[in-house]
Amino acid sequence: MSDFPRLAAWPAALFVSWFACWAPSLHAQTVTTPEQHLGRPVGVDFELADWTEVSGYHRLLAQESPRVQVEHVGTTTEGREFLTTIISSEANLARLDEIKAISARLADPRGLAPEERAGLIRDGRVVILVSLAMHSTETAGPQFGLELVHRLATSQEEPWTSVRDECVVVVLPCTNPDGLDRVVSWYRETVGTPYEGTGLLELYQHYAGHDNNRDWFMLSLDETRIVTEQLYSVWRPQVYWDVHQQGRSRERLFVPPFRDPLNPNLDPSVMSGIDALGSRALFDLTREGFTGVSTGVTYDMWWNGGNRNVPVRHNIIGLLTEAASVNIASPVWLPLDELQPPRGLPAYAPSMRFVAPWPGGWWRLRDIIDYELGFARSLLGSLARERDQWLGNALDISVRNIAQGRQEPPRAWIIPSDNRDTAAVRRLLDTLLLGGVEVHTSPGALQADGREWPAGSVVILREQPYGDHVKDLFEVQRYPDGDPPYDVAGWTLPLLMGVHRVEVVNALDTDAVGSLQRARTPEQAVEAFPTTGQARGGDTRNGDEWRQLMRSLAAGVPTKLVTEGEDAGFFTTTRGTKSESPVTIEGMPRIGVYAPWSGSMDEGWLRWVLDRWEVPFTRVRNEMIRAGELDRILDVLIVPSVWAGQLEGGRRSGTVHPEFAGGLDPEGAVAIDAFVRGGGTLVTLGGSSSWAVDLFELPLTDTTRGDEAKNFSCPGSVLRAVPEESRFTAGLPGSMAVFFSSSAAWEVDEKAEDVPTVDVLMRYAPTRVLLSGWIRGEDAIEGKAAWVTAEVGQGRVFLFGFRPQYRSWSQGAFQLLFRSMLLR
Repeated sequence: MSDFPRLAAWPAALFVSWFACWAPSLHAQTVTTPEQHLGRPVGVDFELADWTEVSGYHRLLAQESPRVQVEHVGTTTEGREFLTTIISSEANLARLDEIKAISARLADPRGLAPEERAGLIRDGRVVILVSLAMHSTETAGPQFGLELVHRLATSQEEPWTSVRDECVVVVLPCTNPDGLDRVVSWYRETVGTPYEGTGLLELYQHYAGHDNNRDWFMLSLDETRIVTEQLYSVWRPQVYWDVHQQGRSRERLFVPPFRDPLNPNLDPSVMSGIDALGSRALFDLTREGFTGVSTGVTYDMWWNGGNRNVPVRHNIIGLLTEAASVNIASPVWLPLDELQPPRGLPAYAPSMRFVAPWPGGWWRLRDIIDYELGFARSLLGSLARERDQWLGNALDISVRNIAQGRQEPPRAWIIPSDNRDTAAVRRLLDTLLLGGVEVHTSPGALQADGREWPAGSVVILREQPYGDHVKDLFEVQRYPDGDPPYDVAGWTLPLLMGVHRVEVVNALDTDAVGSLQRARTPEQAVEAFPTTGQARGGDTRNGDEWRQLMRSLAAGVPTKLVTEGEDAGFFTTTRGTKSESPVTIEGMPRIGVYAPWSGSMDEGWLRWVLDRWEVPFTRVRNEMIRAGELDRILDVLIVPSVWAGQLEGGRRSGTVHPEFAGGLDPEGAVAIDAFVRGGGTLVTLGGSSSWAVDLFELPLTDTTRGDEAKNFSCPGSVLRAVPEESRFTAGLPGSMAVFFSSSAAWEVDEKAEDVPTVDVLMRYAPTRVLLSGWIRGEDAIEGKAAWVTAEVGQGRVFLFGFRPQYRSWSQGAFQLLFRSMLLR
């Protein structure tokens, strides 16, 4: 046999060997770098990347690299594309559907045999989802993301090569593309001017601004809903990393562990996993020479609703990092003597929670990116090195939590079909279904804990993968003793929404469970509710009826509210009837919403409610009010929760372009006074109500402030309020849940003379005022006024001590706002 064929094969074999060695470096050379794409260094001072640049690079990388895929997964509030970028090895991307299916079974292991569990861990890959730039003024995230995906796709160094083999990394290039463009546009307009780095004129998320990170259980915003679907229906990751920035004067970077208190609903292995990954990151960052890294300070693991909090309730390891900020993209000089210790530490000095303080100096956008890349190296390296451990941990957590739902109370929750507010029930179920929760209905009457509930009632079993997420939303919270809460202490969702829910302590009958029918949509779940079929229309207790009222008024159909007798609290049309109801709504009033030139989150949530209930309104600016004669453009003016100083003074001259400076004082206040006395209606919410008290000299004293209230505190909890008898409160339930967040409570001076008479429409309950959360010194508000009204001249004012539209959560109180707008 000739040796020629054998010798001829040598060049081909050598080529294959050479290609295997050099192909990765050739791949890196053919992929455009972020710097090349932007035409400037990444993170350079005074420069930001907008959404076109950011999304353009992610799409370009997907075209140039077989290790990258980009998916268009939704549309933002303002119509931009919402993207995810997936990075892994070519082999992993080729079986991506299989990896997704494995993650789904790890999250829901019901029915798995032991050998199947071992196979899932063997064949699975750690899925991690990285969320960037939810808060658009935290500007390093998008550019950090450019370097992260480039290194993941091209680097032949560790840990990046192992990460591609052992993990699937899903990056959200920007969690708020609308806000990114707003911030970049404003910064580019103001950089190099006296207004460089000043606040925007509008919220950077259309409705919520910074509060977009308070929407992760209510799911009111388009962006939140998109990410939620990706988390619990598409990817079901084992790890979630939420990348943020904070103020600039303390630590350079916060990493977990978190501080106490710990919510008892959180799985110990989830929490210890967070601690392990955070502690390893602290070790790795310190070894690499990063200073100013803190842990165990500021941020706790109590409340539900944040971007890293809700995944933890879904058995996902939820991580948060918070880097010190610059002035948007402008560097800042921070001398050592001006630096402050991380919150909870007594001094800016070495500590077990702050091992190597930063020495001060210049702090730049590039520095933030470097710190975040350092954390990424550590985190992704840990996951890649111990893939089996993290997949096995996820499986163990799922098995344990499903078993707890079977073995421990509560076993289930029932939403009876005789709930009057079908709109609230549908919205509540929508948040659960989108969050991956299984919902059922009972075809017949249902027995539970010695009580019978009507056919068609909704049943949510705890024995399911995300049963503890439901438990955390549905139970009454009691914040532990100690320091006051950082933010929200109570959030019991059925209470806030005005939905009657029943907690089932004992196991339901097996036959009853077997007869339950799975509901895939909120509409399907409430089909058997009597109010769904409009058996009795016009009920003010049903949010659907308020929406229908708004449509009727906009169409010019007058409506009356029955205030007495068995029909009290029901609407009736006046067309073709002789109803003698004392409250008539002739048509849709011309409604104005006060909007300061600084972006008010409370104003944003107010707009969200009005938009969802199809209420037409005009945004009214300072200069429009100062022009006077408001009756020519408005019938009703709503002022969201804005503190008196901001209402009066607005933005200071010299901090913003002259046309946006200033507030209402003095012409605007005079114009509002004249508007009300001439027959207009003013509605004030939360903080703005104190301004109205002074403007109209109302005989009200806020009992939450002053020396006598120094022991009082309630930064964020669900309280009980009791309506007084009035035509404005006809049909309200005997008590209602309202959200109290550093709100007001008033004592009425009944003996005051020569001042408007104040009628109390609702009081904080005289006893058992706390429904869920935490309060101290509650006697300061018990029995005090929460919602009042007064006639002023020919007009009327309505003042709320609390915010009825709070963060879109308190749907049960929305109708109080509607009553104030429409009833005279």
